[in-house]
Amino acid sequence: MSRLYRRNRDLSRPIERLTLTVESPEEGRFDSFLTRHLAWRSRAGAQELIRDGRARVNGERKKPSTRLRTGDVVTVDVVRPPPERPPPDPEISVLFEDGHLLALDKRAGVVVHPVGAHQQGTLLQELHRRASTPPGPPGVLPKLIHRLDQYTSGLLLVAKSDAVRAAFSGMLARGEVEKVYEALLLGCAPWEQRTVDEPIGSVGDSRILMRVDREGGKEARSHFAVRERFARATHVGVRIETGRTHQIRVHASHMGMPLLGDHLYGDGIALPGFERFALHAGRIRFRHPMTGDATEILSPLPRPFTEAMDLLRGAPSAPRDGGVRG
Repeated sequence: MSRLYRRNRDLSRPIERLTLTVESPEEGRFDSFLTRHLAWRSRAGAQELIRDGRARVNGERKKPSTRLRTGDVVTVDVVRPPPERPPPDPEISVLFEDGHLLALDKRAGVVVHPVGAHQQGTLLQELHRRASTPPGPPGVLPKLIHRLDQYTSGLLLVAKSDAVRAAFSGMLARGEVEKVYEALLLGCAPWEQRTVDEPIGSVGDSRILMRVDREGGKEARSHFAVRERFARATHVGVRIETGRTHQIRVHASHMGMPLLGDHLYGDGIALPGFERFALHAGRIRFRHPMTGDATEILSPLPRPFTEAMDLLRGAPSAPRDGGVRG
């Protein structure tokens, strides 16, 4: 999550200037610093910002090779040409709502919050836009309780206050929130249930790629259970105790059964009509932090997912219902 989001900025209003403070591990060349923080910019692009005077150090123009020191303040003026085709506002599909929580049914392909090259048309920006429009209460902005990758579909919890988000953070840390995903794995599983208890860490200085890292990784546990076997794939339910980046995808690949269509951790070959990796956040269960009610929320498998299974089994599938149980 970006520093800007942690400051509770209204994401319905575009950023005009980025302000970054150099920390001790980040000392070094000006252009290298910008490249690390502006992941969507190449080094040549960062140098162009510096030469044009749109990126400055302590308010002054500097050369790309300037050495930055701890405490230096870097500002970047954001100039965005109008897009040829503005990204559409994301569809907001609500599965559950009360005075404290929203449970959304996210479509695959929707970006949850501004990151990297995806600075417009995100789900959180649309939620902020709606919250900032009367008759919404002033100054109250939704907060993500957890995140989903761009191409993961399904349940996404959103808090309506800092207190609710803080309560859920504690519940997640204590393992009091049960999250179950649906996935299609490559290969026919020879087991009924399997637990992967392997720590996960990043690959080098990559901001994206993760791996099992028994030396420096963070604790991660995933429980896989077979739902249906096909000739060359397996439908599994996956209950996770931790929420590491790409956890299910990394653990599935570690077992030698990557998610179908996973371009990072598998062969990337997707089923016809299902051009993404096969992962859906299907169920979440918890005791409501404000009311104390036992709550279970379900997200039905999207049609492309069920059609992919039809293709794998060669027969129609029964419909599944979604909703909330109190």
